[in-house]
Amino acid sequence: MRLRFTCPVILSLCLASCGYIPRPVEGVPPGAPWEALPLRKWLAEDRAEPIAMAFCAPPGCAPGLAVGVVRLTGRDADTAEAVLKDPSVLVRVLQAPSRKAASDRKRPVRTLAETVPLEEGALRGFAISLAPADGSKRPAYGAALGRRMGDELLAALVVGEDEASVRATLKEVAKRELGP
Repeated sequence: MRLRFTCPVILSLCLASCGYIPRPVEGVPPGAPWEALPLRKWLAEDRAEPIAMAFCAPPGCAPGLAVGVVRLTGRDADTAEAVLKDPSVLVRVLQAPSRKAASDRKRPVRTLAETVPLEEGALRGFAISLAPADGSKRPAYGAALGRRMGDELLAALVVGEDEASVRATLKEVAKRELGP
C-alpha cells in the first residue's frame, strides 16, 4: 500500500521539478563560464514568460553579459513590439529623474539614454546605452530584438558592459532563438 502511494508522489515531484531545470540560451557557448538560470518558474507571472536566461560573469567572461529570451502575449506583446519599433518612450522614462531619489531627499540621478534601431532580417529592435549624466560611472549597454508571430512576441535581450559584445551576442542569440 505504501509503495502505491510513494511512487506517484515521487514521480509527480520529479515532473514538477523539471520546470526548475534551466534551459540554456542558444547562441552562447555551452557550459562554463556561462551559467543558465532556472528562472522560468520564478519569473512567470502572466506577463512575460521567460524561455531561457543565462549570464557570464568576469573573470571567466570579460566583459560580463546577461542574456534572456522571453515570450509575451496579448497587450504585453503589443506594448513590447511598439517599444522595439520605437524606443523613444523608453528613453524618456529612463531619463526622467527617479521619484524614489526625490522621496529620499537625495539629489535625483539624471540618466543619459541613447538608442539605435536594429534590424536583422524580419527581427526588429534597438540597442541602448545608459549612463549617469554626471559621468560618474561607465555606461551599461543593452540590446533587444523581437519577432511577432500571431498573438505572441518572442524577444531576445542582452545586457552588458561592452557595446560590441552586447550586439554580437544578441545577433547570435536572436539567430538561434528567434529564427532568421
